[in-house]
Amino acid sequence: MYETQKEKLTQAVDYLQQFNIDAWVIYTSEGSDPCIPLITGVGTVGPGAFIITKKGEKLAICNTIDAQDIEQSELFDEVIHYTGDLAQVFADTIKKIAPKQIALNMSVEEHLADGLTTGRYRWLEKALAPVFDGEYVSSEPFLSLLRSIKSSAEIEKIKKAVDITTEIYDIVFEQMSAGMTEKEVGQLFVNELEKRGLVNGVDRTLSMPIVMRENIAHRPPSDAVIEKGDLVIMDFSVEYDGYVSDIARTVYMLKDDEEKAPEKVEKAFQAVLQSINLAADKLKPGVKGYVVDEAARQNYVQQGYPEITHATGHQIGRDVHDGGTLLGPRWERYGQAPEDVVQKGMVFTIEPTLFLDDGIHFIVEENVVVTEDGIDCLSKRQEELILIKS
Repeated sequence: MYETQKEKLTQAVDYLQQFNIDAWVIYTSEGSDPCIPLITGVGTVGPGAFIITKKGEKLAICNTIDAQDIEQSELFDEVIHYTGDLAQVFADTIKKIAPKQIALNMSVEEHLADGLTTGRYRWLEKALAPVFDGEYVSSEPFLSLLRSIKSSAEIEKIKKAVDITTEIYDIVFEQMSAGMTEKEVGQLFVNELEKRGLVNGVDRTLSMPIVMRENIAHRPPSDAVIEKGDLVIMDFSVEYDGYVSDIARTVYMLKDDEEKAPEKVEKAFQAVLQSINLAADKLKPGVKGYVVDEAARQNYVQQGYPEITHATGHQIGRDVHDGGTLLGPRWERYGQAPEDVVQKGMVFTIEPTLFLDDGIHFIVEENVVVTEDGIDCLSKRQEELILIKS
């Protein structure tokens, strides 16, 4: 049941040794830290702490109410109970470990590595003041790697989510037609999720994906009616066993007298396909994220199309935006993420979007895993423009 968490805890010890950090403390209450599902899979209702050391020790401190689930997980060498104040037990435990450095989940740029609030940091600092005079450091460098570099079990779960996603797309394509509203198309996806007992990977509810034939933005489907001659974007995620897919498709609704899309639509799709291929060719271990983005971005500019308005791709895993290395431009809003290096085991989307002033819009989004010398595509590629005749 905790196969992934066992892999992640082993990975964590390796990173603590690499970064020469004595101990990593994860403070949690009500499962407050976003790393809890990934690292332990069990949280605490009351205040508690998980401690991992570079020597390989894995300790949990919790009140008696939370102890049973944590003990049954068999993830920890020792589960330390407290009944009164956490501070004393916590301080006693840290005193025994005697670390010179403690990593905490605090980060300026990466929200997924910023689980410790200011108030809890002040509490922790005060609680440990009598026993710890070392250095507090950010866990961000290795926690980002823990999220980013997927284990074999994680990749299998993402692949399953991807397979289900493309399967549902194929069913929706057979059922959708001109005259339906965006919401009616969105409901087709919900019907298939419900049949499988699954949920949308974005909000973890039985909700509609993005469906857009106009007013292109991140928004839920509207009552807008899909007409013949429209391009329709769908952006859909499925959660499977805690991991998600993130795949977008754009279809063309054929007019009555058409057997294929107009030339300018087909030309735009081919430009999108080229940009995906160029980004995919660049995506390999050791390459910085912005280099991958540049390949897709420059292709559009060279063909006279507008520049992509956001990143070419992002990581997926437990979330559709899983932090870490970004396949994006070196814009201020993206911080350090585009400068980070691609590594084996990272799973990315590739989605160089194309929005033109004449109403032509495309999002084609693939999911890929980085291998020793390139990538494997986890999704069934959209290599031709999808045509819907009704």
